[in-house]
Amino acid sequence: MLKKAKKFALLEKILASQEFSGSKIYQNYLTYLVNAAEQGRTVKETTIAIEVFGKDADFNPAEDTIVRSHTYTLRKKLETYYFNEGKDDSYRLEIPKGHYEVKFLPKSEKKMSLENVKNYYPWIAAFICILAIIFLWIVNRNLQDQLQNYRTLDPQDPIWKEFIQSELPVMVVPGEHIFYTDYFDKYGKELTVRDYTINSLEQLDSLKSVYPQYDIRISNEPYFPYHSIWGIPPVLSVLYSGNQKPIFRKSLEISPQILDEYNFIFIGSIKTLYTFRHTLATSHFSFGIAPHIVTYAYPDSDKTVSFSTSSHSQGLNDDLVLVLKLPGPAANFIFIIASYHSLGAPEIADYLTSVSKRTELENLFMNKYGSIPDYFEILFRVTGIDKTAYDTKILICNKISRVG
Repeated sequence: MLKKAKKFALLEKILASQEFSGSKIYQNYLTYLVNAAEQGRTVKETTIAIEVFGKDADFNPAEDTIVRSHTYTLRKKLETYYFNEGKDDSYRLEIPKGHYEVKFLPKSEKKMSLENVKNYYPWIAAFICILAIIFLWIVNRNLQDQLQNYRTLDPQDPIWKEFIQSELPVMVVPGEHIFYTDYFDKYGKELTVRDYTINSLEQLDSLKSVYPQYDIRISNEPYFPYHSIWGIPPVLSVLYSGNQKPIFRKSLEISPQILDEYNFIFIGSIKTLYTFRHTLATSHFSFGIAPHIVTYAYPDSDKTVSFSTSSHSQGLNDDLVLVLKLPGPAANFIFIIASYHSLGAPEIADYLTSVSKRTELENLFMNKYGSIPDYFEILFRVTGIDKTAYDTKILICNKISRVG
């Protein structure tokens, strides 16, 4: 154990050093801490503020950081001293972080000196190189995984060729749910609500006409359900592989006047398909909002068949997904991927952009028609848990003949 006389001799050497000799406040502060430690006193921030820095009894450490800032600087000055004049000292005076109690530690217990570090330079350099190699390997693997997920399809892909090679601009349309704002006397404030029966601006105007006494107005913030957003990435990957730069437009911003100006890809909820209602007349599907029922009328026949799905839950779910590739009003194309719930549309978007996954669909078309038709209508049932699908079944798969 270091004797008292030796401690104070070391302290005097520090105080007389170039780092401390010109700073009376840090000489006094360090001397105070050494004396307190020698006397066995545990000093606190408030005590130091009063006894060293002359603060009064009202000192509040939450508002005044004088002790912490001076202690931080004192530690830095000690580090500088031991890096220069005190590098050969047999003991090192330290102030542990979070404490105000000084300690004299033998040189063997202090941090590795610069000279010792130099001896380990080759080992440190080798270790850094190994870390760099591991890091680059991880980055490379991650990049490979991303590239595997990037869908690059043949420009003549029978499902997407009209969009990959499109001379018209391609517009991607995520389905947007309508929320509207009104004042509710019951709650004494304005609330923004979603009415599942209101899915177009026309339907909202109709609601306003029924209740003219209320200040019903559409929400300023758009709302896109899960299936409108998470069905987009695989489709974008295909478009980007053909150097297409799609334009994005919310479904509520689409008017009939622009339906002949773009090749459209709609992704989202069946409930938000109102904009394309005239184009949907080309298909043999019809659908209901409540309950969730899709009906197919077989062409050249009076036969119909209906399919239903229940409301979404956090557990086991099934979802119906409409996939329509329809002729637009000016020889353009309108591609629709729409589901009732968040489970279906993202799964089928991924399915249609993966050649390996859609083999069954292509075989069905080839067996029925000898090729994959330019226009078609498909109904899928997707089963899964919450938003994770584990089974996909094709319920309807037919071509659409262009009229005119």
